[in-house]
Amino acid sequence: MTVLVLGAGYIGAALIASHLQSGDRVVAMDNGFATDWDAIERLMDGGPAKLVRGDIRDASSVASVISDAWPVRVVYLLAAQASANPDAATPEYTEETNLRGPRLVLEAVRDAARAAGSPPPPVVYGSSFHLYGPGLVGEIDEACPIGPQADLSHLSKVYVERLGEMHANRDGMTVVPVRLGIVYGIGPVTKRDFRFVTVPHAFALRRLGGLPVTVNPSGARPLAFCHLDDAVEALRLAPVGIAPGAFAPANAATEVLTVPEVLFRVDASAREFGVAVPDAGLGEPTAPAGRFRVHSRLASVGWHPRRDVAGSMPGILRHYAGQPVSAPRSDAPNDLRRDT
Repeated sequence: MTVLVLGAGYIGAALIASHLQSGDRVVAMDNGFATDWDAIERLMDGGPAKLVRGDIRDASSVASVISDAWPVRVVYLLAAQASANPDAATPEYTEETNLRGPRLVLEAVRDAARAAGSPPPPVVYGSSFHLYGPGLVGEIDEACPIGPQADLSHLSKVYVERLGEMHANRDGMTVVPVRLGIVYGIGPVTKRDFRFVTVPHAFALRRLGGLPVTVNPSGARPLAFCHLDDAVEALRLAPVGIAPGAFAPANAATEVLTVPEVLFRVDASAREFGVAVPDAGLGEPTAPAGRFRVHSRLASVGWHPRRDVAGSMPGILRHYAGQPVSAPRSDAPNDLRRDT
């Protein structure tokens, strides 16, 4: 049976690589937004795989790729406009991709299973730990309530999770949102455009490029992080042991840090790498009182993450060294660019 990956960008490409290494047949669809298409094609040449250029906003594209892949063992719904940066895309593109797209995918998977007379495959959704909102304290498990959101990208995750829960309750679909921490690390498709990289990557690029680094006051709030390889493992393990027709969120966050703590780790590695880093004389940031802790149900099915930001920074710096910092794209389709 086939593994279907919708969204072959930063996380999706690493997931594809993992499944190809396991000998799985993979069908993937991506629309090429904010993604190096050549890198995806090179990745897909490495095994029993098919890459389709299509868009989850288009019902015919979704139906066609599901038909090509059927029978499907698992569907990974990772296609999204995931950046909170207001210059990443227009609000219209974010809404169409992050709201309408997942609805079309869930309906198409349901309808394909009904037509085949078989149970629908589990849909593993790339959600976000940001769902819990700011100001977290104590242990955060999957039963914790959803908190306030500050941008359209993360707000859309709330809608899609509720949509998935509706399909599980009403249509017997198995929907598994994986609430990922801020993902970092090098993979087959690693971005350099500041609009689409997470904070560890942004700091590394700025230090290598001699660009100024600032930390907003909100950066003192602890945040959850997850290495790319650990995120891939979490996505693969998420549907294990889940009963058909269940809605089963899973946390995938491995380390809790403030932004100044991330910068301290970037700077320590950058200095060892020979990069001139301004010395503010502040030393390691003081750990905030009441740092929250993350519990994941995935521990019970063998998820044991081993990576952290400090240990990953040398590899990130090596990857970016000698590569120019990307300017904002000027060749994106009009509906992907924010009006100015």
